[in-house]
Amino acid sequence: MAQKKIKLNFHANSAGTHDQAWRQPWAARDGEFGIGYYQELARIAERGLFDGFFLADTVGLYGGRRRQPVFDPLVILTALSTVTERIGLVGSASTTFSEPYNVARQYSTLDHVSRGRAGWNVVTTYNENAAANFGLAALPEKSTRYARAEEFVDVVRKLWQSWDYDSLHQPSGFKDGRALTAPAPIDHAGAYYKVGGPLQLPRTPQGSPVIFQAGGSPEGRALAARTAEGVFAMSQTLGEAQEFYEDIKARTRGFGRREEEIVILPGIYVYIGSTEKEVAEIRESLFSALTPEQHHQELASSLFVTVAELPLDKPIPDEILRHALAVSKRSTVKSVVATAREGRPTVAEILAQRPLPQGHRVLVDLPERIADNMEEWFTGRAADGFNIGNLTPPKLAEFVDTVVPILQKRGLYRTEYQGETLRSHYREDFEPIRQQKSRAENLLEGAV
Repeated sequence: MAQKKIKLNFHANSAGTHDQAWRQPWAARDGEFGIGYYQELARIAERGLFDGFFLADTVGLYGGRRRQPVFDPLVILTALSTVTERIGLVGSASTTFSEPYNVARQYSTLDHVSRGRAGWNVVTTYNENAAANFGLAALPEKSTRYARAEEFVDVVRKLWQSWDYDSLHQPSGFKDGRALTAPAPIDHAGAYYKVGGPLQLPRTPQGSPVIFQAGGSPEGRALAARTAEGVFAMSQTLGEAQEFYEDIKARTRGFGRREEEIVILPGIYVYIGSTEKEVAEIRESLFSALTPEQHHQELASSLFVTVAELPLDKPIPDEILRHALAVSKRSTVKSVVATAREGRPTVAEILAQRPLPQGHRVLVDLPERIADNMEEWFTGRAADGFNIGNLTPPKLAEFVDTVVPILQKRGLYRTEYQGETLRSHYREDFEPIRQQKSRAENLLEGAV
C-alpha cells in the first residue's frame, strides 16, 4: 500500500465562510456570481493536486451579517467537470428537503459526466429559515431528521447499486438492437420512504459517488461511521480534534469497516503572510471589522449568556460551558467550549485567538508554520487531511505555490495524481472501476 498522504479538499463557497472575509480588499466581491470565478478556483485547486472541490448548500437564508450567495451546487459542479480532469466534485444535498430518487439520479449523473469524480455531502439542514420555503412551520425535530437521513442514504445507495456492473437495458438505439435484462425494482418500503426504482442510470465509473457527512453530533457521528467515506469536521484545538478522530474511527470499526475507509477533514481558514509584519496586518484586518464590544457579544451569544456573565479578565465558568452544551449539540458550540477549557484562557485571551467564535480554525501565519501545524495534526491522529476554505483565486494560488511545496518536500503530500476518480484519491488501495472495463461501460461507449 502507498504511504499515507495528507488529503486536501477546497471549500469554495463565495468569498469564504468567514464572516469578515468578504470585507477584505482581496475578496471576490461580485465575481462569485459568475461561473468564471469557480472555474478559476477549480483549476488552481487541481494544479495544487487537491482531492476535492466542495460546495456547501443551504436552502434558506441565514440572518446576521454574512454575505454569502449560494448557487445550486450541482449546476456549478457540472460546469466545473468540463474544465477539470482529476479533482473531485463534491456538493451538499439535504435529506430533509429532497427525495432519495432525485438525489440518486442527480449525483449519478454528475459521476457519469465527470468520469467518476462526484461526491455527495449528506446534510439534514439546521437552518430554521429553510422550513418556510418548503411549506413547513418549523424544522422537524433533530432525531427525526437523522432517522430520515439514515433511511434516505440507504435508499440512495440501493438505487446506485440497482444496476450490476455488467447489465444494461439496451433499447433499439444501440448498435445491434439486442435487449439485455433490465434491473429489478428495489421496492423499498420503510418508515419514511417508499421507492420503487431501479435507477435510470447504470453504475458509474467509480461504482457510486463518494458519500460525505458533516455533522458533529452523536447522531451525525453515527451516520458518518456507518455510511460515509469522508467527514467534514469542525475542531478548534488539537485535543478536540484527536477526540473526534478517535471516536469516528472507533465507530467505523464498530460497523465492521476498516478505519482507512473513512477520511476525516477538519476545516481551516488559511491566511498566508510573507513576513511577520504582514501576518500581523492580516490578523488585525480580520479582527478590526467589529468593535471589541461586538466580538464580546458574539462570544456571549454563542454560549447563550449575556456579556455581563463573561468578564474579560476571567476564564469562562464551567457551569456556563456545561449549560451551552446542554442547550446545543452543534459543532460550533462544542468548538467554543473546547477552546475555553483547554488551558483555561480568560475571555479576553479567547477573543484574541481568532476573529469570531465560528467553529473552524483560523490560521494566519507564514507558509512554513502553516505546514508545521498541518503536519502536527496529521501525524498526531487529529486529521487525515483538511477542508480548506476562505480563499479567493489569488489566495488559493498563494497556498498552492507556498504551502503545498513544503508539504511535498516533507513527503506528506502527493506530487501527482495516482488515480482518475475521487474515491481513488481518498483510498490509496482503491482499484478504479474503470480498470475493470465492465460490459455495461463498453455498451455505453459503443452506443450510437
